[in-house]
Amino acid sequence: MRWWIIGLLLLVVTPGALGQSKETEKPTEDEKAMIDSFREGLTKSVNATAAWLDSFFAEDIDSDAYDTASGSLRVTPEWDEYDGFRLDSSFRATVVFPHAERKFSAIIGRGDFDDFINDTQQSRPSVIRRDQSDEEWMLGLGFDPQVSNKHSLSFGAGIRGGLALDTYLRARYKYESIIGDNIEFFTQSVAFWRDSDGFGIAQTFEFDAALSDNWFSKSWVKGTFAERTEGVRWHASQKIYYMYHFERAIAGEVWWYGETELDVPMQDYGLRALHRSRFKREWLFLEGWVGLHWPRETLDEQRKPRWMVGLELELLFGN
Repeated sequence: MRWWIIGLLLLVVTPGALGQSKETEKPTEDEKAMIDSFREGLTKSVNATAAWLDSFFAEDIDSDAYDTASGSLRVTPEWDEYDGFRLDSSFRATVVFPHAERKFSAIIGRGDFDDFINDTQQSRPSVIRRDQSDEEWMLGLGFDPQVSNKHSLSFGAGIRGGLALDTYLRARYKYESIIGDNIEFFTQSVAFWRDSDGFGIAQTFEFDAALSDNWFSKSWVKGTFAERTEGVRWHASQKIYYMYHFERAIAGEVWWYGETELDVPMQDYGLRALHRSRFKREWLFLEGWVGLHWPRETLDEQRKPRWMVGLELELLFGN
């Protein structure tokens, strides 16, 4: 999988592509054919799977007209003075079954299990280090009996780990509310069970605030407790964005990460400057960053600043 991911990255991030001139924003015919064909093929493949699954709820399915899939593919090459170079990646696709009254859905993805089970792939900065063994393929089915503007309740079950067939169950409740004129509050509670790790719970709080026409703030904190964790594993982040163009923004971020019962409860913290923009297409985004962090995993290790630099390409597909 890593090789075709590298190919996709090289396809769109060519020498000089980071510039934002009018010439670089216009793709060549070859680029257009390759990028668009890749996205169209990915969307058709997921929609075909959705049509097959929805056929269990109805007899007449027009698979060619199916269009209920949505998702994202992320590719993140990054270099860290502490961990060296790595190529991170994640994939997530969601399909809704119309013939099941849109209360049933399916999710397939590859990435971190905590992000998958909590549906918080977008909130965790990629710079937060994680167990690479958790980056495996996962497949799940969901039942959503309650979905509204403010409240949603969802249940799900699935497998992870490929042939290992590590099963999981989860129940998730979300609540969103507008506070005042410019603040959106989001909270999510998840209870889950995984065959390899037993029971666990996760809680997320998030605040988004429009500070002005150009300034935007995003804050979140997430804690997870399970039989496999040393106490509570927690993440926190604070970002400030400046929108200098309707398709581009610069930002500063401060973040923290730790587990309460480890010998060193504060595993890592850092700061970074980043730039995010649309890239050649309305469904393609490019984000680059540079920053410093202060990791420490053992008591005899000295905490000192380490440089990091990275690039993230995100491709959205489907609806």
